[in-house]
Formats: sequence, structure tokens, C-alpha cells
Amino acid sequence: MLLAEASEKIRAGLRERALIIVVGLMGVAYEGRAASTLGPGERLLIIKQDGSILVHRPLGYEPVNWQPPGSKIDVYLVDDYMVVEARRISPQEILRIIFHEIYEVYLFKLSDSAELAMYATEEDMKRAILADPSIIEEGFRPIEDERKVGESGFIDIFGVDGEGNLVVVEIKRRNATAADVKQLINYVDGIERELGKRPRAIIAAPGIQKSAVKDLKVYGVEFKCLTPKKCREVLRKKGGLERFID
Repeated sequence: MLLAEASEKIRAGLRERALIIVVGLMGVAYEGRAASTLGPGERLLIIKQDGSILVHRPLGYEPVNWQPPGSKIDVYLVDDYMVVEARRISPQEILRIIFHEIYEVYLFKLSDSAELAMYATEEDMKRAILADPSIIEEGFRPIEDERKVGESGFIDIFGVDGEGNLVVVEIKRRNATAADVKQLINYVDGIERELGKRPRAIIAAPGIQKSAVKDLKVYGVEFKCLTPKKCREVLRKKGGLERFID
């Protein structure tokens, strides 16, 4: 593709606030808070509809150079090269992409208004309960998490309710099964042997499989509907989702 033809197409894309993808042989130079240069290589330039600009190499997921939205982007020809320049005022930065060859230029007008939903893991669900025990029930007070019970395994959360009764909570991110209910009963039996008191058994999950509903009644297990989404909201309010936030 001729450089002059490519430059006109890119300018048109900038005027239309289109998503612009340029594939070609390019070098990169940056001046600002530091300085860097990258020699010619076959790369991908992306100019997004908000004005952010990224240079990607053929391997790796991170851009090798980039500028955030708000840059002033110019396109011009110099001798046998085409230059795309992104300039910022505060802080003062200049990113120049020098094209030796252009293989193709693509323009798109895309729309994406969906909200990213990030739901919690079982470990995050446990953290949410520890942060706000009332999501199990009012008055519930955790005493210990990952409590070992003989050879049966580890209780997710062990605590007491508002009346002082012992409580064993088993957490599942997906719908609980009959096997989950039976595992919880193994924990209950272990606690009864150890402490001489039979605790309440609560399974906290988004739902319960039909095959497990009968077991709830047979074994006296209580079901608490608790979704990963709800736990995510609790953690966000409590400041426990820092690892999800950029």
C-alpha cells in the first residue's frame, strides 16, 4: 500500500473517530518522562476511538509503546517515510511511529457498552463472608476458617450464630450437589465427635441441584443462596477487590 494512500486513509479515520488498525514495517521513538527508540520491525499500530494509541509486536499481549486518550495525533510524510505522531501537553510526551512500509490500513466504527462483570472465586466468597458475616445471617460470627476436621478435610468457615449455636458453613461457587451436602455432614459429624455438640450445617451457594434437595431435608442441612456476584459487591464495598481494579 502506498504511504500517501495510507496517510489519507488514516487521516479520514481520525476525522471520523474510527478505530484504526495499521499493519506494517515501523520504528518507534518516544520522548517525555524518559526516552526510547525501537528499530524497524513488522508490527501492529492501533488507534482507538478515544484517541489512545498502542504499538504491538507480533508476540506478547502488552504494547511495546502506547499513549493514553487525549493525545493530539498527526499524520505526515517525510521523504520515504510516513509518520504518525501522538503528542501530549501534560505531561509533555511525544510518540512517533515511523513507517517504512504499510501492508494494510483498516477502519472500523465499533460500539461496546456492555459492563464487565467479574465474579468472585470460592476463596473470595469466603473473604466476603468474613468481611460481612450478616450475608449468611444476622448475628452470625465466624470463629475460624479452614478448620481441619479429623480426616474429613477442612471446614470453609466455623462460627456461632446469634444464639450461641455452633455453625459449619460450606461454600460453593456453583450449584451445590448431593455430594457437597454429604461432605458437609462429614464435617458436622467430626465437630460433634470433637466438641460433643452438633453444629448447625449451612451450605452457601448460588443454587442447589434437584438431586440434593431431598438430602437437605434428610440431614437437616440449611441452604443459603449466596452468589459470587453478591460476594463481589460485598468485597468492593469493603475494599477487598483491589486485585481486580486497574
